[in-house]
This record gives sequence, C-alpha cells and structure tokens, in this order.
Amino acid sequence: MDIQLLAMDLDGTSLQADHQSFTPRLHQALAEAHAKGVAIVPTTGRQHFLLPPPVQTGAAWENLCILCNGGEIRRIPTGELLRGHYIPPEVAQAVVELAGEFRFPVELSAQGHMYLTQESWDMEQPFREFIGYHLDVVLGKRGVVVDDLVRTAHTPGLNIDKINLPHIPDPLRDQVCARLGTLPLNHFWSGPHTIEIAHTQSTKGNALQDVCGLLGIDPAHVMAIGDSGNDLSMLQAAGFSVAMGNAAPHIQAAADAVTLPYDQDGAAIAIERYILNK
Repeated sequence: MDIQLLAMDLDGTSLQADHQSFTPRLHQALAEAHAKGVAIVPTTGRQHFLLPPPVQTGAAWENLCILCNGGEIRRIPTGELLRGHYIPPEVAQAVVELAGEFRFPVELSAQGHMYLTQESWDMEQPFREFIGYHLDVVLGKRGVVVDDLVRTAHTPGLNIDKINLPHIPDPLRDQVCARLGTLPLNHFWSGPHTIEIAHTQSTKGNALQDVCGLLGIDPAHVMAIGDSGNDLSMLQAAGFSVAMGNAAPHIQAAADAVTLPYDQDGAAIAIERYILNK
C-alpha cells in the first residue's frame, strides 16, 4: 500500500483521555512514517491555539494541519494561514437566535477566543461530566464573556471559524438538526451531545483535498484515521480509511478498516500495519 500522506484526527483518535498526550508507541510510529517519506497532517475540529503539546514538539514531521473541521489550513510551527473559510455574521446570528429559542448554550470561536454570554456559561456548568475539559481548559483559558453575542458576531473584522453548541439535550437532537439543516452551514456531531458548526465549504474532506493539492499528493495515496461524525468526509476522501475501535458503528461501517480504540494504541497500530508494513 503506497501511503504518502496520513490525515490523523486528534481527540478520540490519537490523543489519550487527558486530551493532551500521545503514547510513546504513537510518537515512534509517526517518526518512522515520516522517515519513510509520509506527510503527517493532524486534522481536527480544534483551533490553532488549542493544538495539544504532542503536535508541537518540534518533531521533523510537524508541518501542515487542518483545523476547525476544515475551516482552516495552517502551518503548525508558525500558525501561518494557508486557506480559510469563515462563518458569515448573519449565519452566526441565526445560530445564536436558534440557541436562544431552544435554551441551550452557544459559543462563537474567533481569532483565539471563545465568546459566550454569562447565561451560556451558567447553562454549561451542570454538564461538567461530559464537557469538563472544555469548561476547564478551553473556556478557562480562552473564554470571553460578552453581553450580546449577536452584536459580537457582527464585529467588523471578526473571523468566526467555528460555532460550538456544547450540550444539546437528547430530546432536542432531531429538532435542532432539522433547523440547522435549513441554514447555509455545515454541522457535525463531535461528541454524544456536542454539535460543531462551520462554513458551508468547511469539512475535513474538502480541506484534505486542498492539502493534497498543496503537497502534490494524489488523494488515492492518503490514509485517514478518525472516530467521529466530523471525520466522515475525511474518511470518504482518503484512498484508504481507518476507523477507531471506539468509533460509533456507522463510522466504522464507512471505513476500509477498523483498528483498536484510542486507549489501546489503535492509531499507532494502524500506522504500523498499513504504512510501516509491520
């Protein structure tokens, strides 16, 4: 199998439960894949400011990354923006108003900050069991409380790279998805209760095609690894796709192969088997 590029999801795929580390075996597999000439592209819903330590070590393979579910392509070491798609303010306003109608929290991600109202902050606190890392690390470091999120969305020059709906109650899932489906945006389930919203052109699959163009690599020679709904387009765009053992059944069914879960070194095992031919 002639794999020339590895598109690798982070949370739920390559990162461990702390959302901050790779296993030694995965670090070694990535180094060996790079030495074999394979380009390694972390592909995530995270923003550049939230890239975790194991992809910012100064390793030789660290170059391009796909961020915000395909909304941005940047260079890891410098943060240089190569491609970007941002959510128009009127679309952001419609999502904020929808969240207000159904009374669930909403956050706007833009230029290194997460904007939310005090009401949204308060509504998120009871769901710490599901989004504790988000509350403590993401909002704890980057959260900005504002009085009026609609007014914030219309701030001149504010590039909204993503909108988070961090906790959708189960009884509202179908209604919310139906309403979002009427708006000019892409939305993805990135967790059991979390929806992430992006520009209409922003998918991991589209961004992967762009990265292939930048690097001169045929998508047929790409291997993608992922676990969630926001990874589906990437798995479909790659010549060979691997789903994690912890992925939902419909994600596994969409992939060419299934590896072990993230906490059993599934990502490293897939790299060893399909790229390093061990």
